[in-house]
Amino acid sequence: MTFSRADTPPTYAAPSAVHYWSNEKHLSSENLFLQSSDFDTTWFSQGLTSRTGGQTDPSGGTDGFTLLEDSAATFHRISQDVTAAGELALTVYAKRNAGSRYLNLTITTSASSTNAGLATFDLAGGATHTSNGASSTLTNLSATQTASGNGYYKCVFKATASAAVAANISLSDVATPASNNYGLVYYTGDGTSSIDIAFASLSTTGATDYNATTTQIHRAYAPTLKSVTTAGQPRFEYDPATDGQSAGTSLGILIEGSATNLIPNSSAINSWATVGDVTITDGAAIGPDGTLSASLVRPTTVNSYLHYVRETITTVASSTYTFSAYVKAAGHTKVQLFFYQTSSPYTTGADTSFTLTGSGSASTAVGSSTITAVGGGYYRISVTGVAGTTATFAAIRLLDDSGSNEFVGDGYSGIICTGVQFELGSHPSSLISTSGSAVTRAAESLSVATADIGYTGGPFTIVSETAGGQGYYPRAFTLTNGNLSNRVVVYRDSSSASGSTNWLAYCESDGSFQGALTIPSSASAGKLAVSYNTNDVSVCASGGTVATDSSAVISDALTTLRIGTNYIGAEQLNGHCKRIAIYNEALSDSNLQAVTS
Repeated sequence: MTFSRADTPPTYAAPSAVHYWSNEKHLSSENLFLQSSDFDTTWFSQGLTSRTGGQTDPSGGTDGFTLLEDSAATFHRISQDVTAAGELALTVYAKRNAGSRYLNLTITTSASSTNAGLATFDLAGGATHTSNGASSTLTNLSATQTASGNGYYKCVFKATASAAVAANISLSDVATPASNNYGLVYYTGDGTSSIDIAFASLSTTGATDYNATTTQIHRAYAPTLKSVTTAGQPRFEYDPATDGQSAGTSLGILIEGSATNLIPNSSAINSWATVGDVTITDGAAIGPDGTLSASLVRPTTVNSYLHYVRETITTVASSTYTFSAYVKAAGHTKVQLFFYQTSSPYTTGADTSFTLTGSGSASTAVGSSTITAVGGGYYRISVTGVAGTTATFAAIRLLDDSGSNEFVGDGYSGIICTGVQFELGSHPSSLISTSGSAVTRAAESLSVATADIGYTGGPFTIVSETAGGQGYYPRAFTLTNGNLSNRVVVYRDSSSASGSTNWLAYCESDGSFQGALTIPSSASAGKLAVSYNTNDVSVCASGGTVATDSSAVISDALTTLRIGTNYIGAEQLNGHCKRIAIYNEALSDSNLQAVTS
């Protein structure tokens, strides 16, 4: 935000607990293992007769490996040395093959047998077991086991470590090992028992989503959807795009009106009112905000058209709503977002199928939609339409590769979803996080006294670089004395304005309406300019045609410049202001074209 002079900073009122795209990056996904699906390469082996690839994996592919134990008295394992620390998540997909063997996952923090933690998994579906050495530097041990596709279980071992140096995948002959030998189980093999494993990962983020590796580890960073924690903190937003050109570009200060996210749990998807034929793991992946807040949603292996989650929303009949979410592919690249009334005739308010690849695409059946790639593999998708009654179902449904909503899932593939929002209005506003109940964002305002930026009356020119402008007559800026009688306003002239609505400028002096000028070709303009002198008004956008008026009278009592709102701080821009400047003179038409080019 820049002014021609800035002796005193502007006054800004902002809510807390809302989000905006910052210029920060976060570790969005990680796998510290090499050859995460080729266990005959890179991995150290002990006590195994063979490691045989080409087996069926959880997704139905052929990336599974059979680990066949030998008949020696030893550890029966594969392992990798890894430099890592923090909240470690060791994840392997495994299933029992020949014999009654268990999967053992181990994290070792030194050569000492006491600095090791283990988790044992019953691949017949029994309980998990964890233990560590008497003086282990590992803490917060936990293990979970979730049924996955093709007979596999997703086995997760989590621990907090100061410096992990080895991770082991091994066989065990008992479900609850009595001793801890470097976190491993020492026993005499039978030469015939085996387990199948696939898709191994080790992450320091606590995430359990899978990211494949070969000869290099996987580590990706993404833009951060940052939360405002202190009311009054301005939201200077940056472009999260990942096209290599606009990523990280300053968008300016974000000014939005009040909104309420009616989804009671925006990220804990498993707590929604209705969970259909899907399996949901909350906190499985890093969300756009950089926290472990994203849910993995997987269709079951049932032939169904109910591979979905649904929440019930109280709505205002015949009102327009927007439903949005942050999603990324985790095997499934197509997803449907829709809402419909809860009673007969179950009229659909909005319905769109989205493809989560490349720049993203949408096929809209009812209402309107948007899809935007925001980095880290995530897309923000939205649908807008009219609610038919006072009760509405909002649903997210997985589709198969052909786009069909009726299919048999593989039990493994799915999508990652977080940041879900359902709000009144015709566009998706910035994320309002919820946890258990709806949350309302307060309206924002930004203003500065004109005397503090060098204007005390007389002719003037205002130039702004403004983007967005959606909703109810959104204001780019207002020069005012705090009432309707004296003001100069630039706004989009529509109660449901969008990027296709031109900007309009008008003024009032001592209660006398001085006329209005539509700024030519300004709908998608980045820069707007208005020049005022007595009986000489000019407006221009993006260096284009100058429109003029020769009958206006300007007030000498304009004491406040409001950015992105009207004279009382309402009718918000719902967009960004990157720059604004006020000049103590009425610039010529040619200069207006120059400063807006």
